[in-house]
Amino acid sequence: MKKIITFFAALIFAVAAHADVQGEYSFDGTLGDKIPVTLKFAVNGFDIAVGEIYYLKAKHPAPILVVGKLQDSGWYVMNEYQSDGTITGMMSFKIDEEDGTCRIVDGTWTNPKTDKSLEMKNFESNGENVPVTEFLDYEDPQNIGREYSYSLYNANMGCMMGGYVKFRGAGKHKLHFEVCNSPGNIASGKSAPNRPAELGAYTYDFFNYENVNECGYGFSAHFFKKFVVLDTTSSYETLGCFGMGVAFDGVYIKTKQ
Repeated sequence: MKKIITFFAALIFAVAAHADVQGEYSFDGTLGDKIPVTLKFAVNGFDIAVGEIYYLKAKHPAPILVVGKLQDSGWYVMNEYQSDGTITGMMSFKIDEEDGTCRIVDGTWTNPKTDKSLEMKNFESNGENVPVTEFLDYEDPQNIGREYSYSLYNANMGCMMGGYVKFRGAGKHKLHFEVCNSPGNIASGKSAPNRPAELGAYTYDFFNYENVNECGYGFSAHFFKKFVVLDTTSSYETLGCFGMGVAFDGVYIKTKQ
């Protein structure tokens, strides 16, 4: 009987996780005229897009993690991430699903190191299976890492810059955090000593935290197996405590368990 109950509990969890999916996409296309790629990703209910890109003519083709968000404007903004958090490619595009077809339009891929951009050409749906469960693989609260980070080449500074998030346990389903995001200017903050972040009920794979600083900044954190996504939840005025044009927003790759 215990095995049956466990099976149905797992089934209910899987159904709930799948119900969170807002879109599944798989495309073939080229970057410019000469670089064929396959791009697959799934989008969850928080508009977080997670997937992989394959460079088909690479010497040793292997999937590269891509993560980003569907913006309110309808644009997808996604980056390629290496296992150490280095961003090696940046994409922005729209998806056209009219006339019974699905394609990427107005797409651009950019190399952050050289600032060279390539048009995303002929990205048409290939009908291949999208491994949604693998892409939207949410983290168990017991396995949240101690440190997450990313790095991005800053052409003005001529070096790699980026950010990090550190977590430490503060009780069951509670975490203290420290964030420093500095792709150019600096946004930093940490949880109050007597007010840790509390993971959401039922799934425990996210939290919302308000009033980080005297400006009243608030953000959310969504945990996946390999990374955490931070997103501002407060108004524009609360960014006044940070450097211009920067907040906690970003994808941070797990680098220390």
